[in-house]
Amino acid sequence: MNNKGYKAGIVVSSVVGAALGWVASSYVEKKRNLEENPSLLTRLRDFEQRLYHDGFQKSTELQEIRQEVENKIAEEK
Repeated sequence: MNNKGYKAGIVVSSVVGAALGWVASSYVEKKRNLEENPSLLTRLRDFEQRLYHDGFQKSTELQEIRQEVENKIAEEK
């Protein structure tokens, strides 16, 4: 009886150890995926920054064109 209990303990310990190893491995993999793939909030923040930067560049270009047109109109008068 004692020998069966010992063997059962070894089997149970092995199964629990394997389960804990699998859980730890899954946790690390998910954590690594989160680091590699930025969160939705981070991606939205980056998109907003790019959109703002592009809008600022277009605004600057339009201001330069407007100034050129005003200069040409002033030269013709």
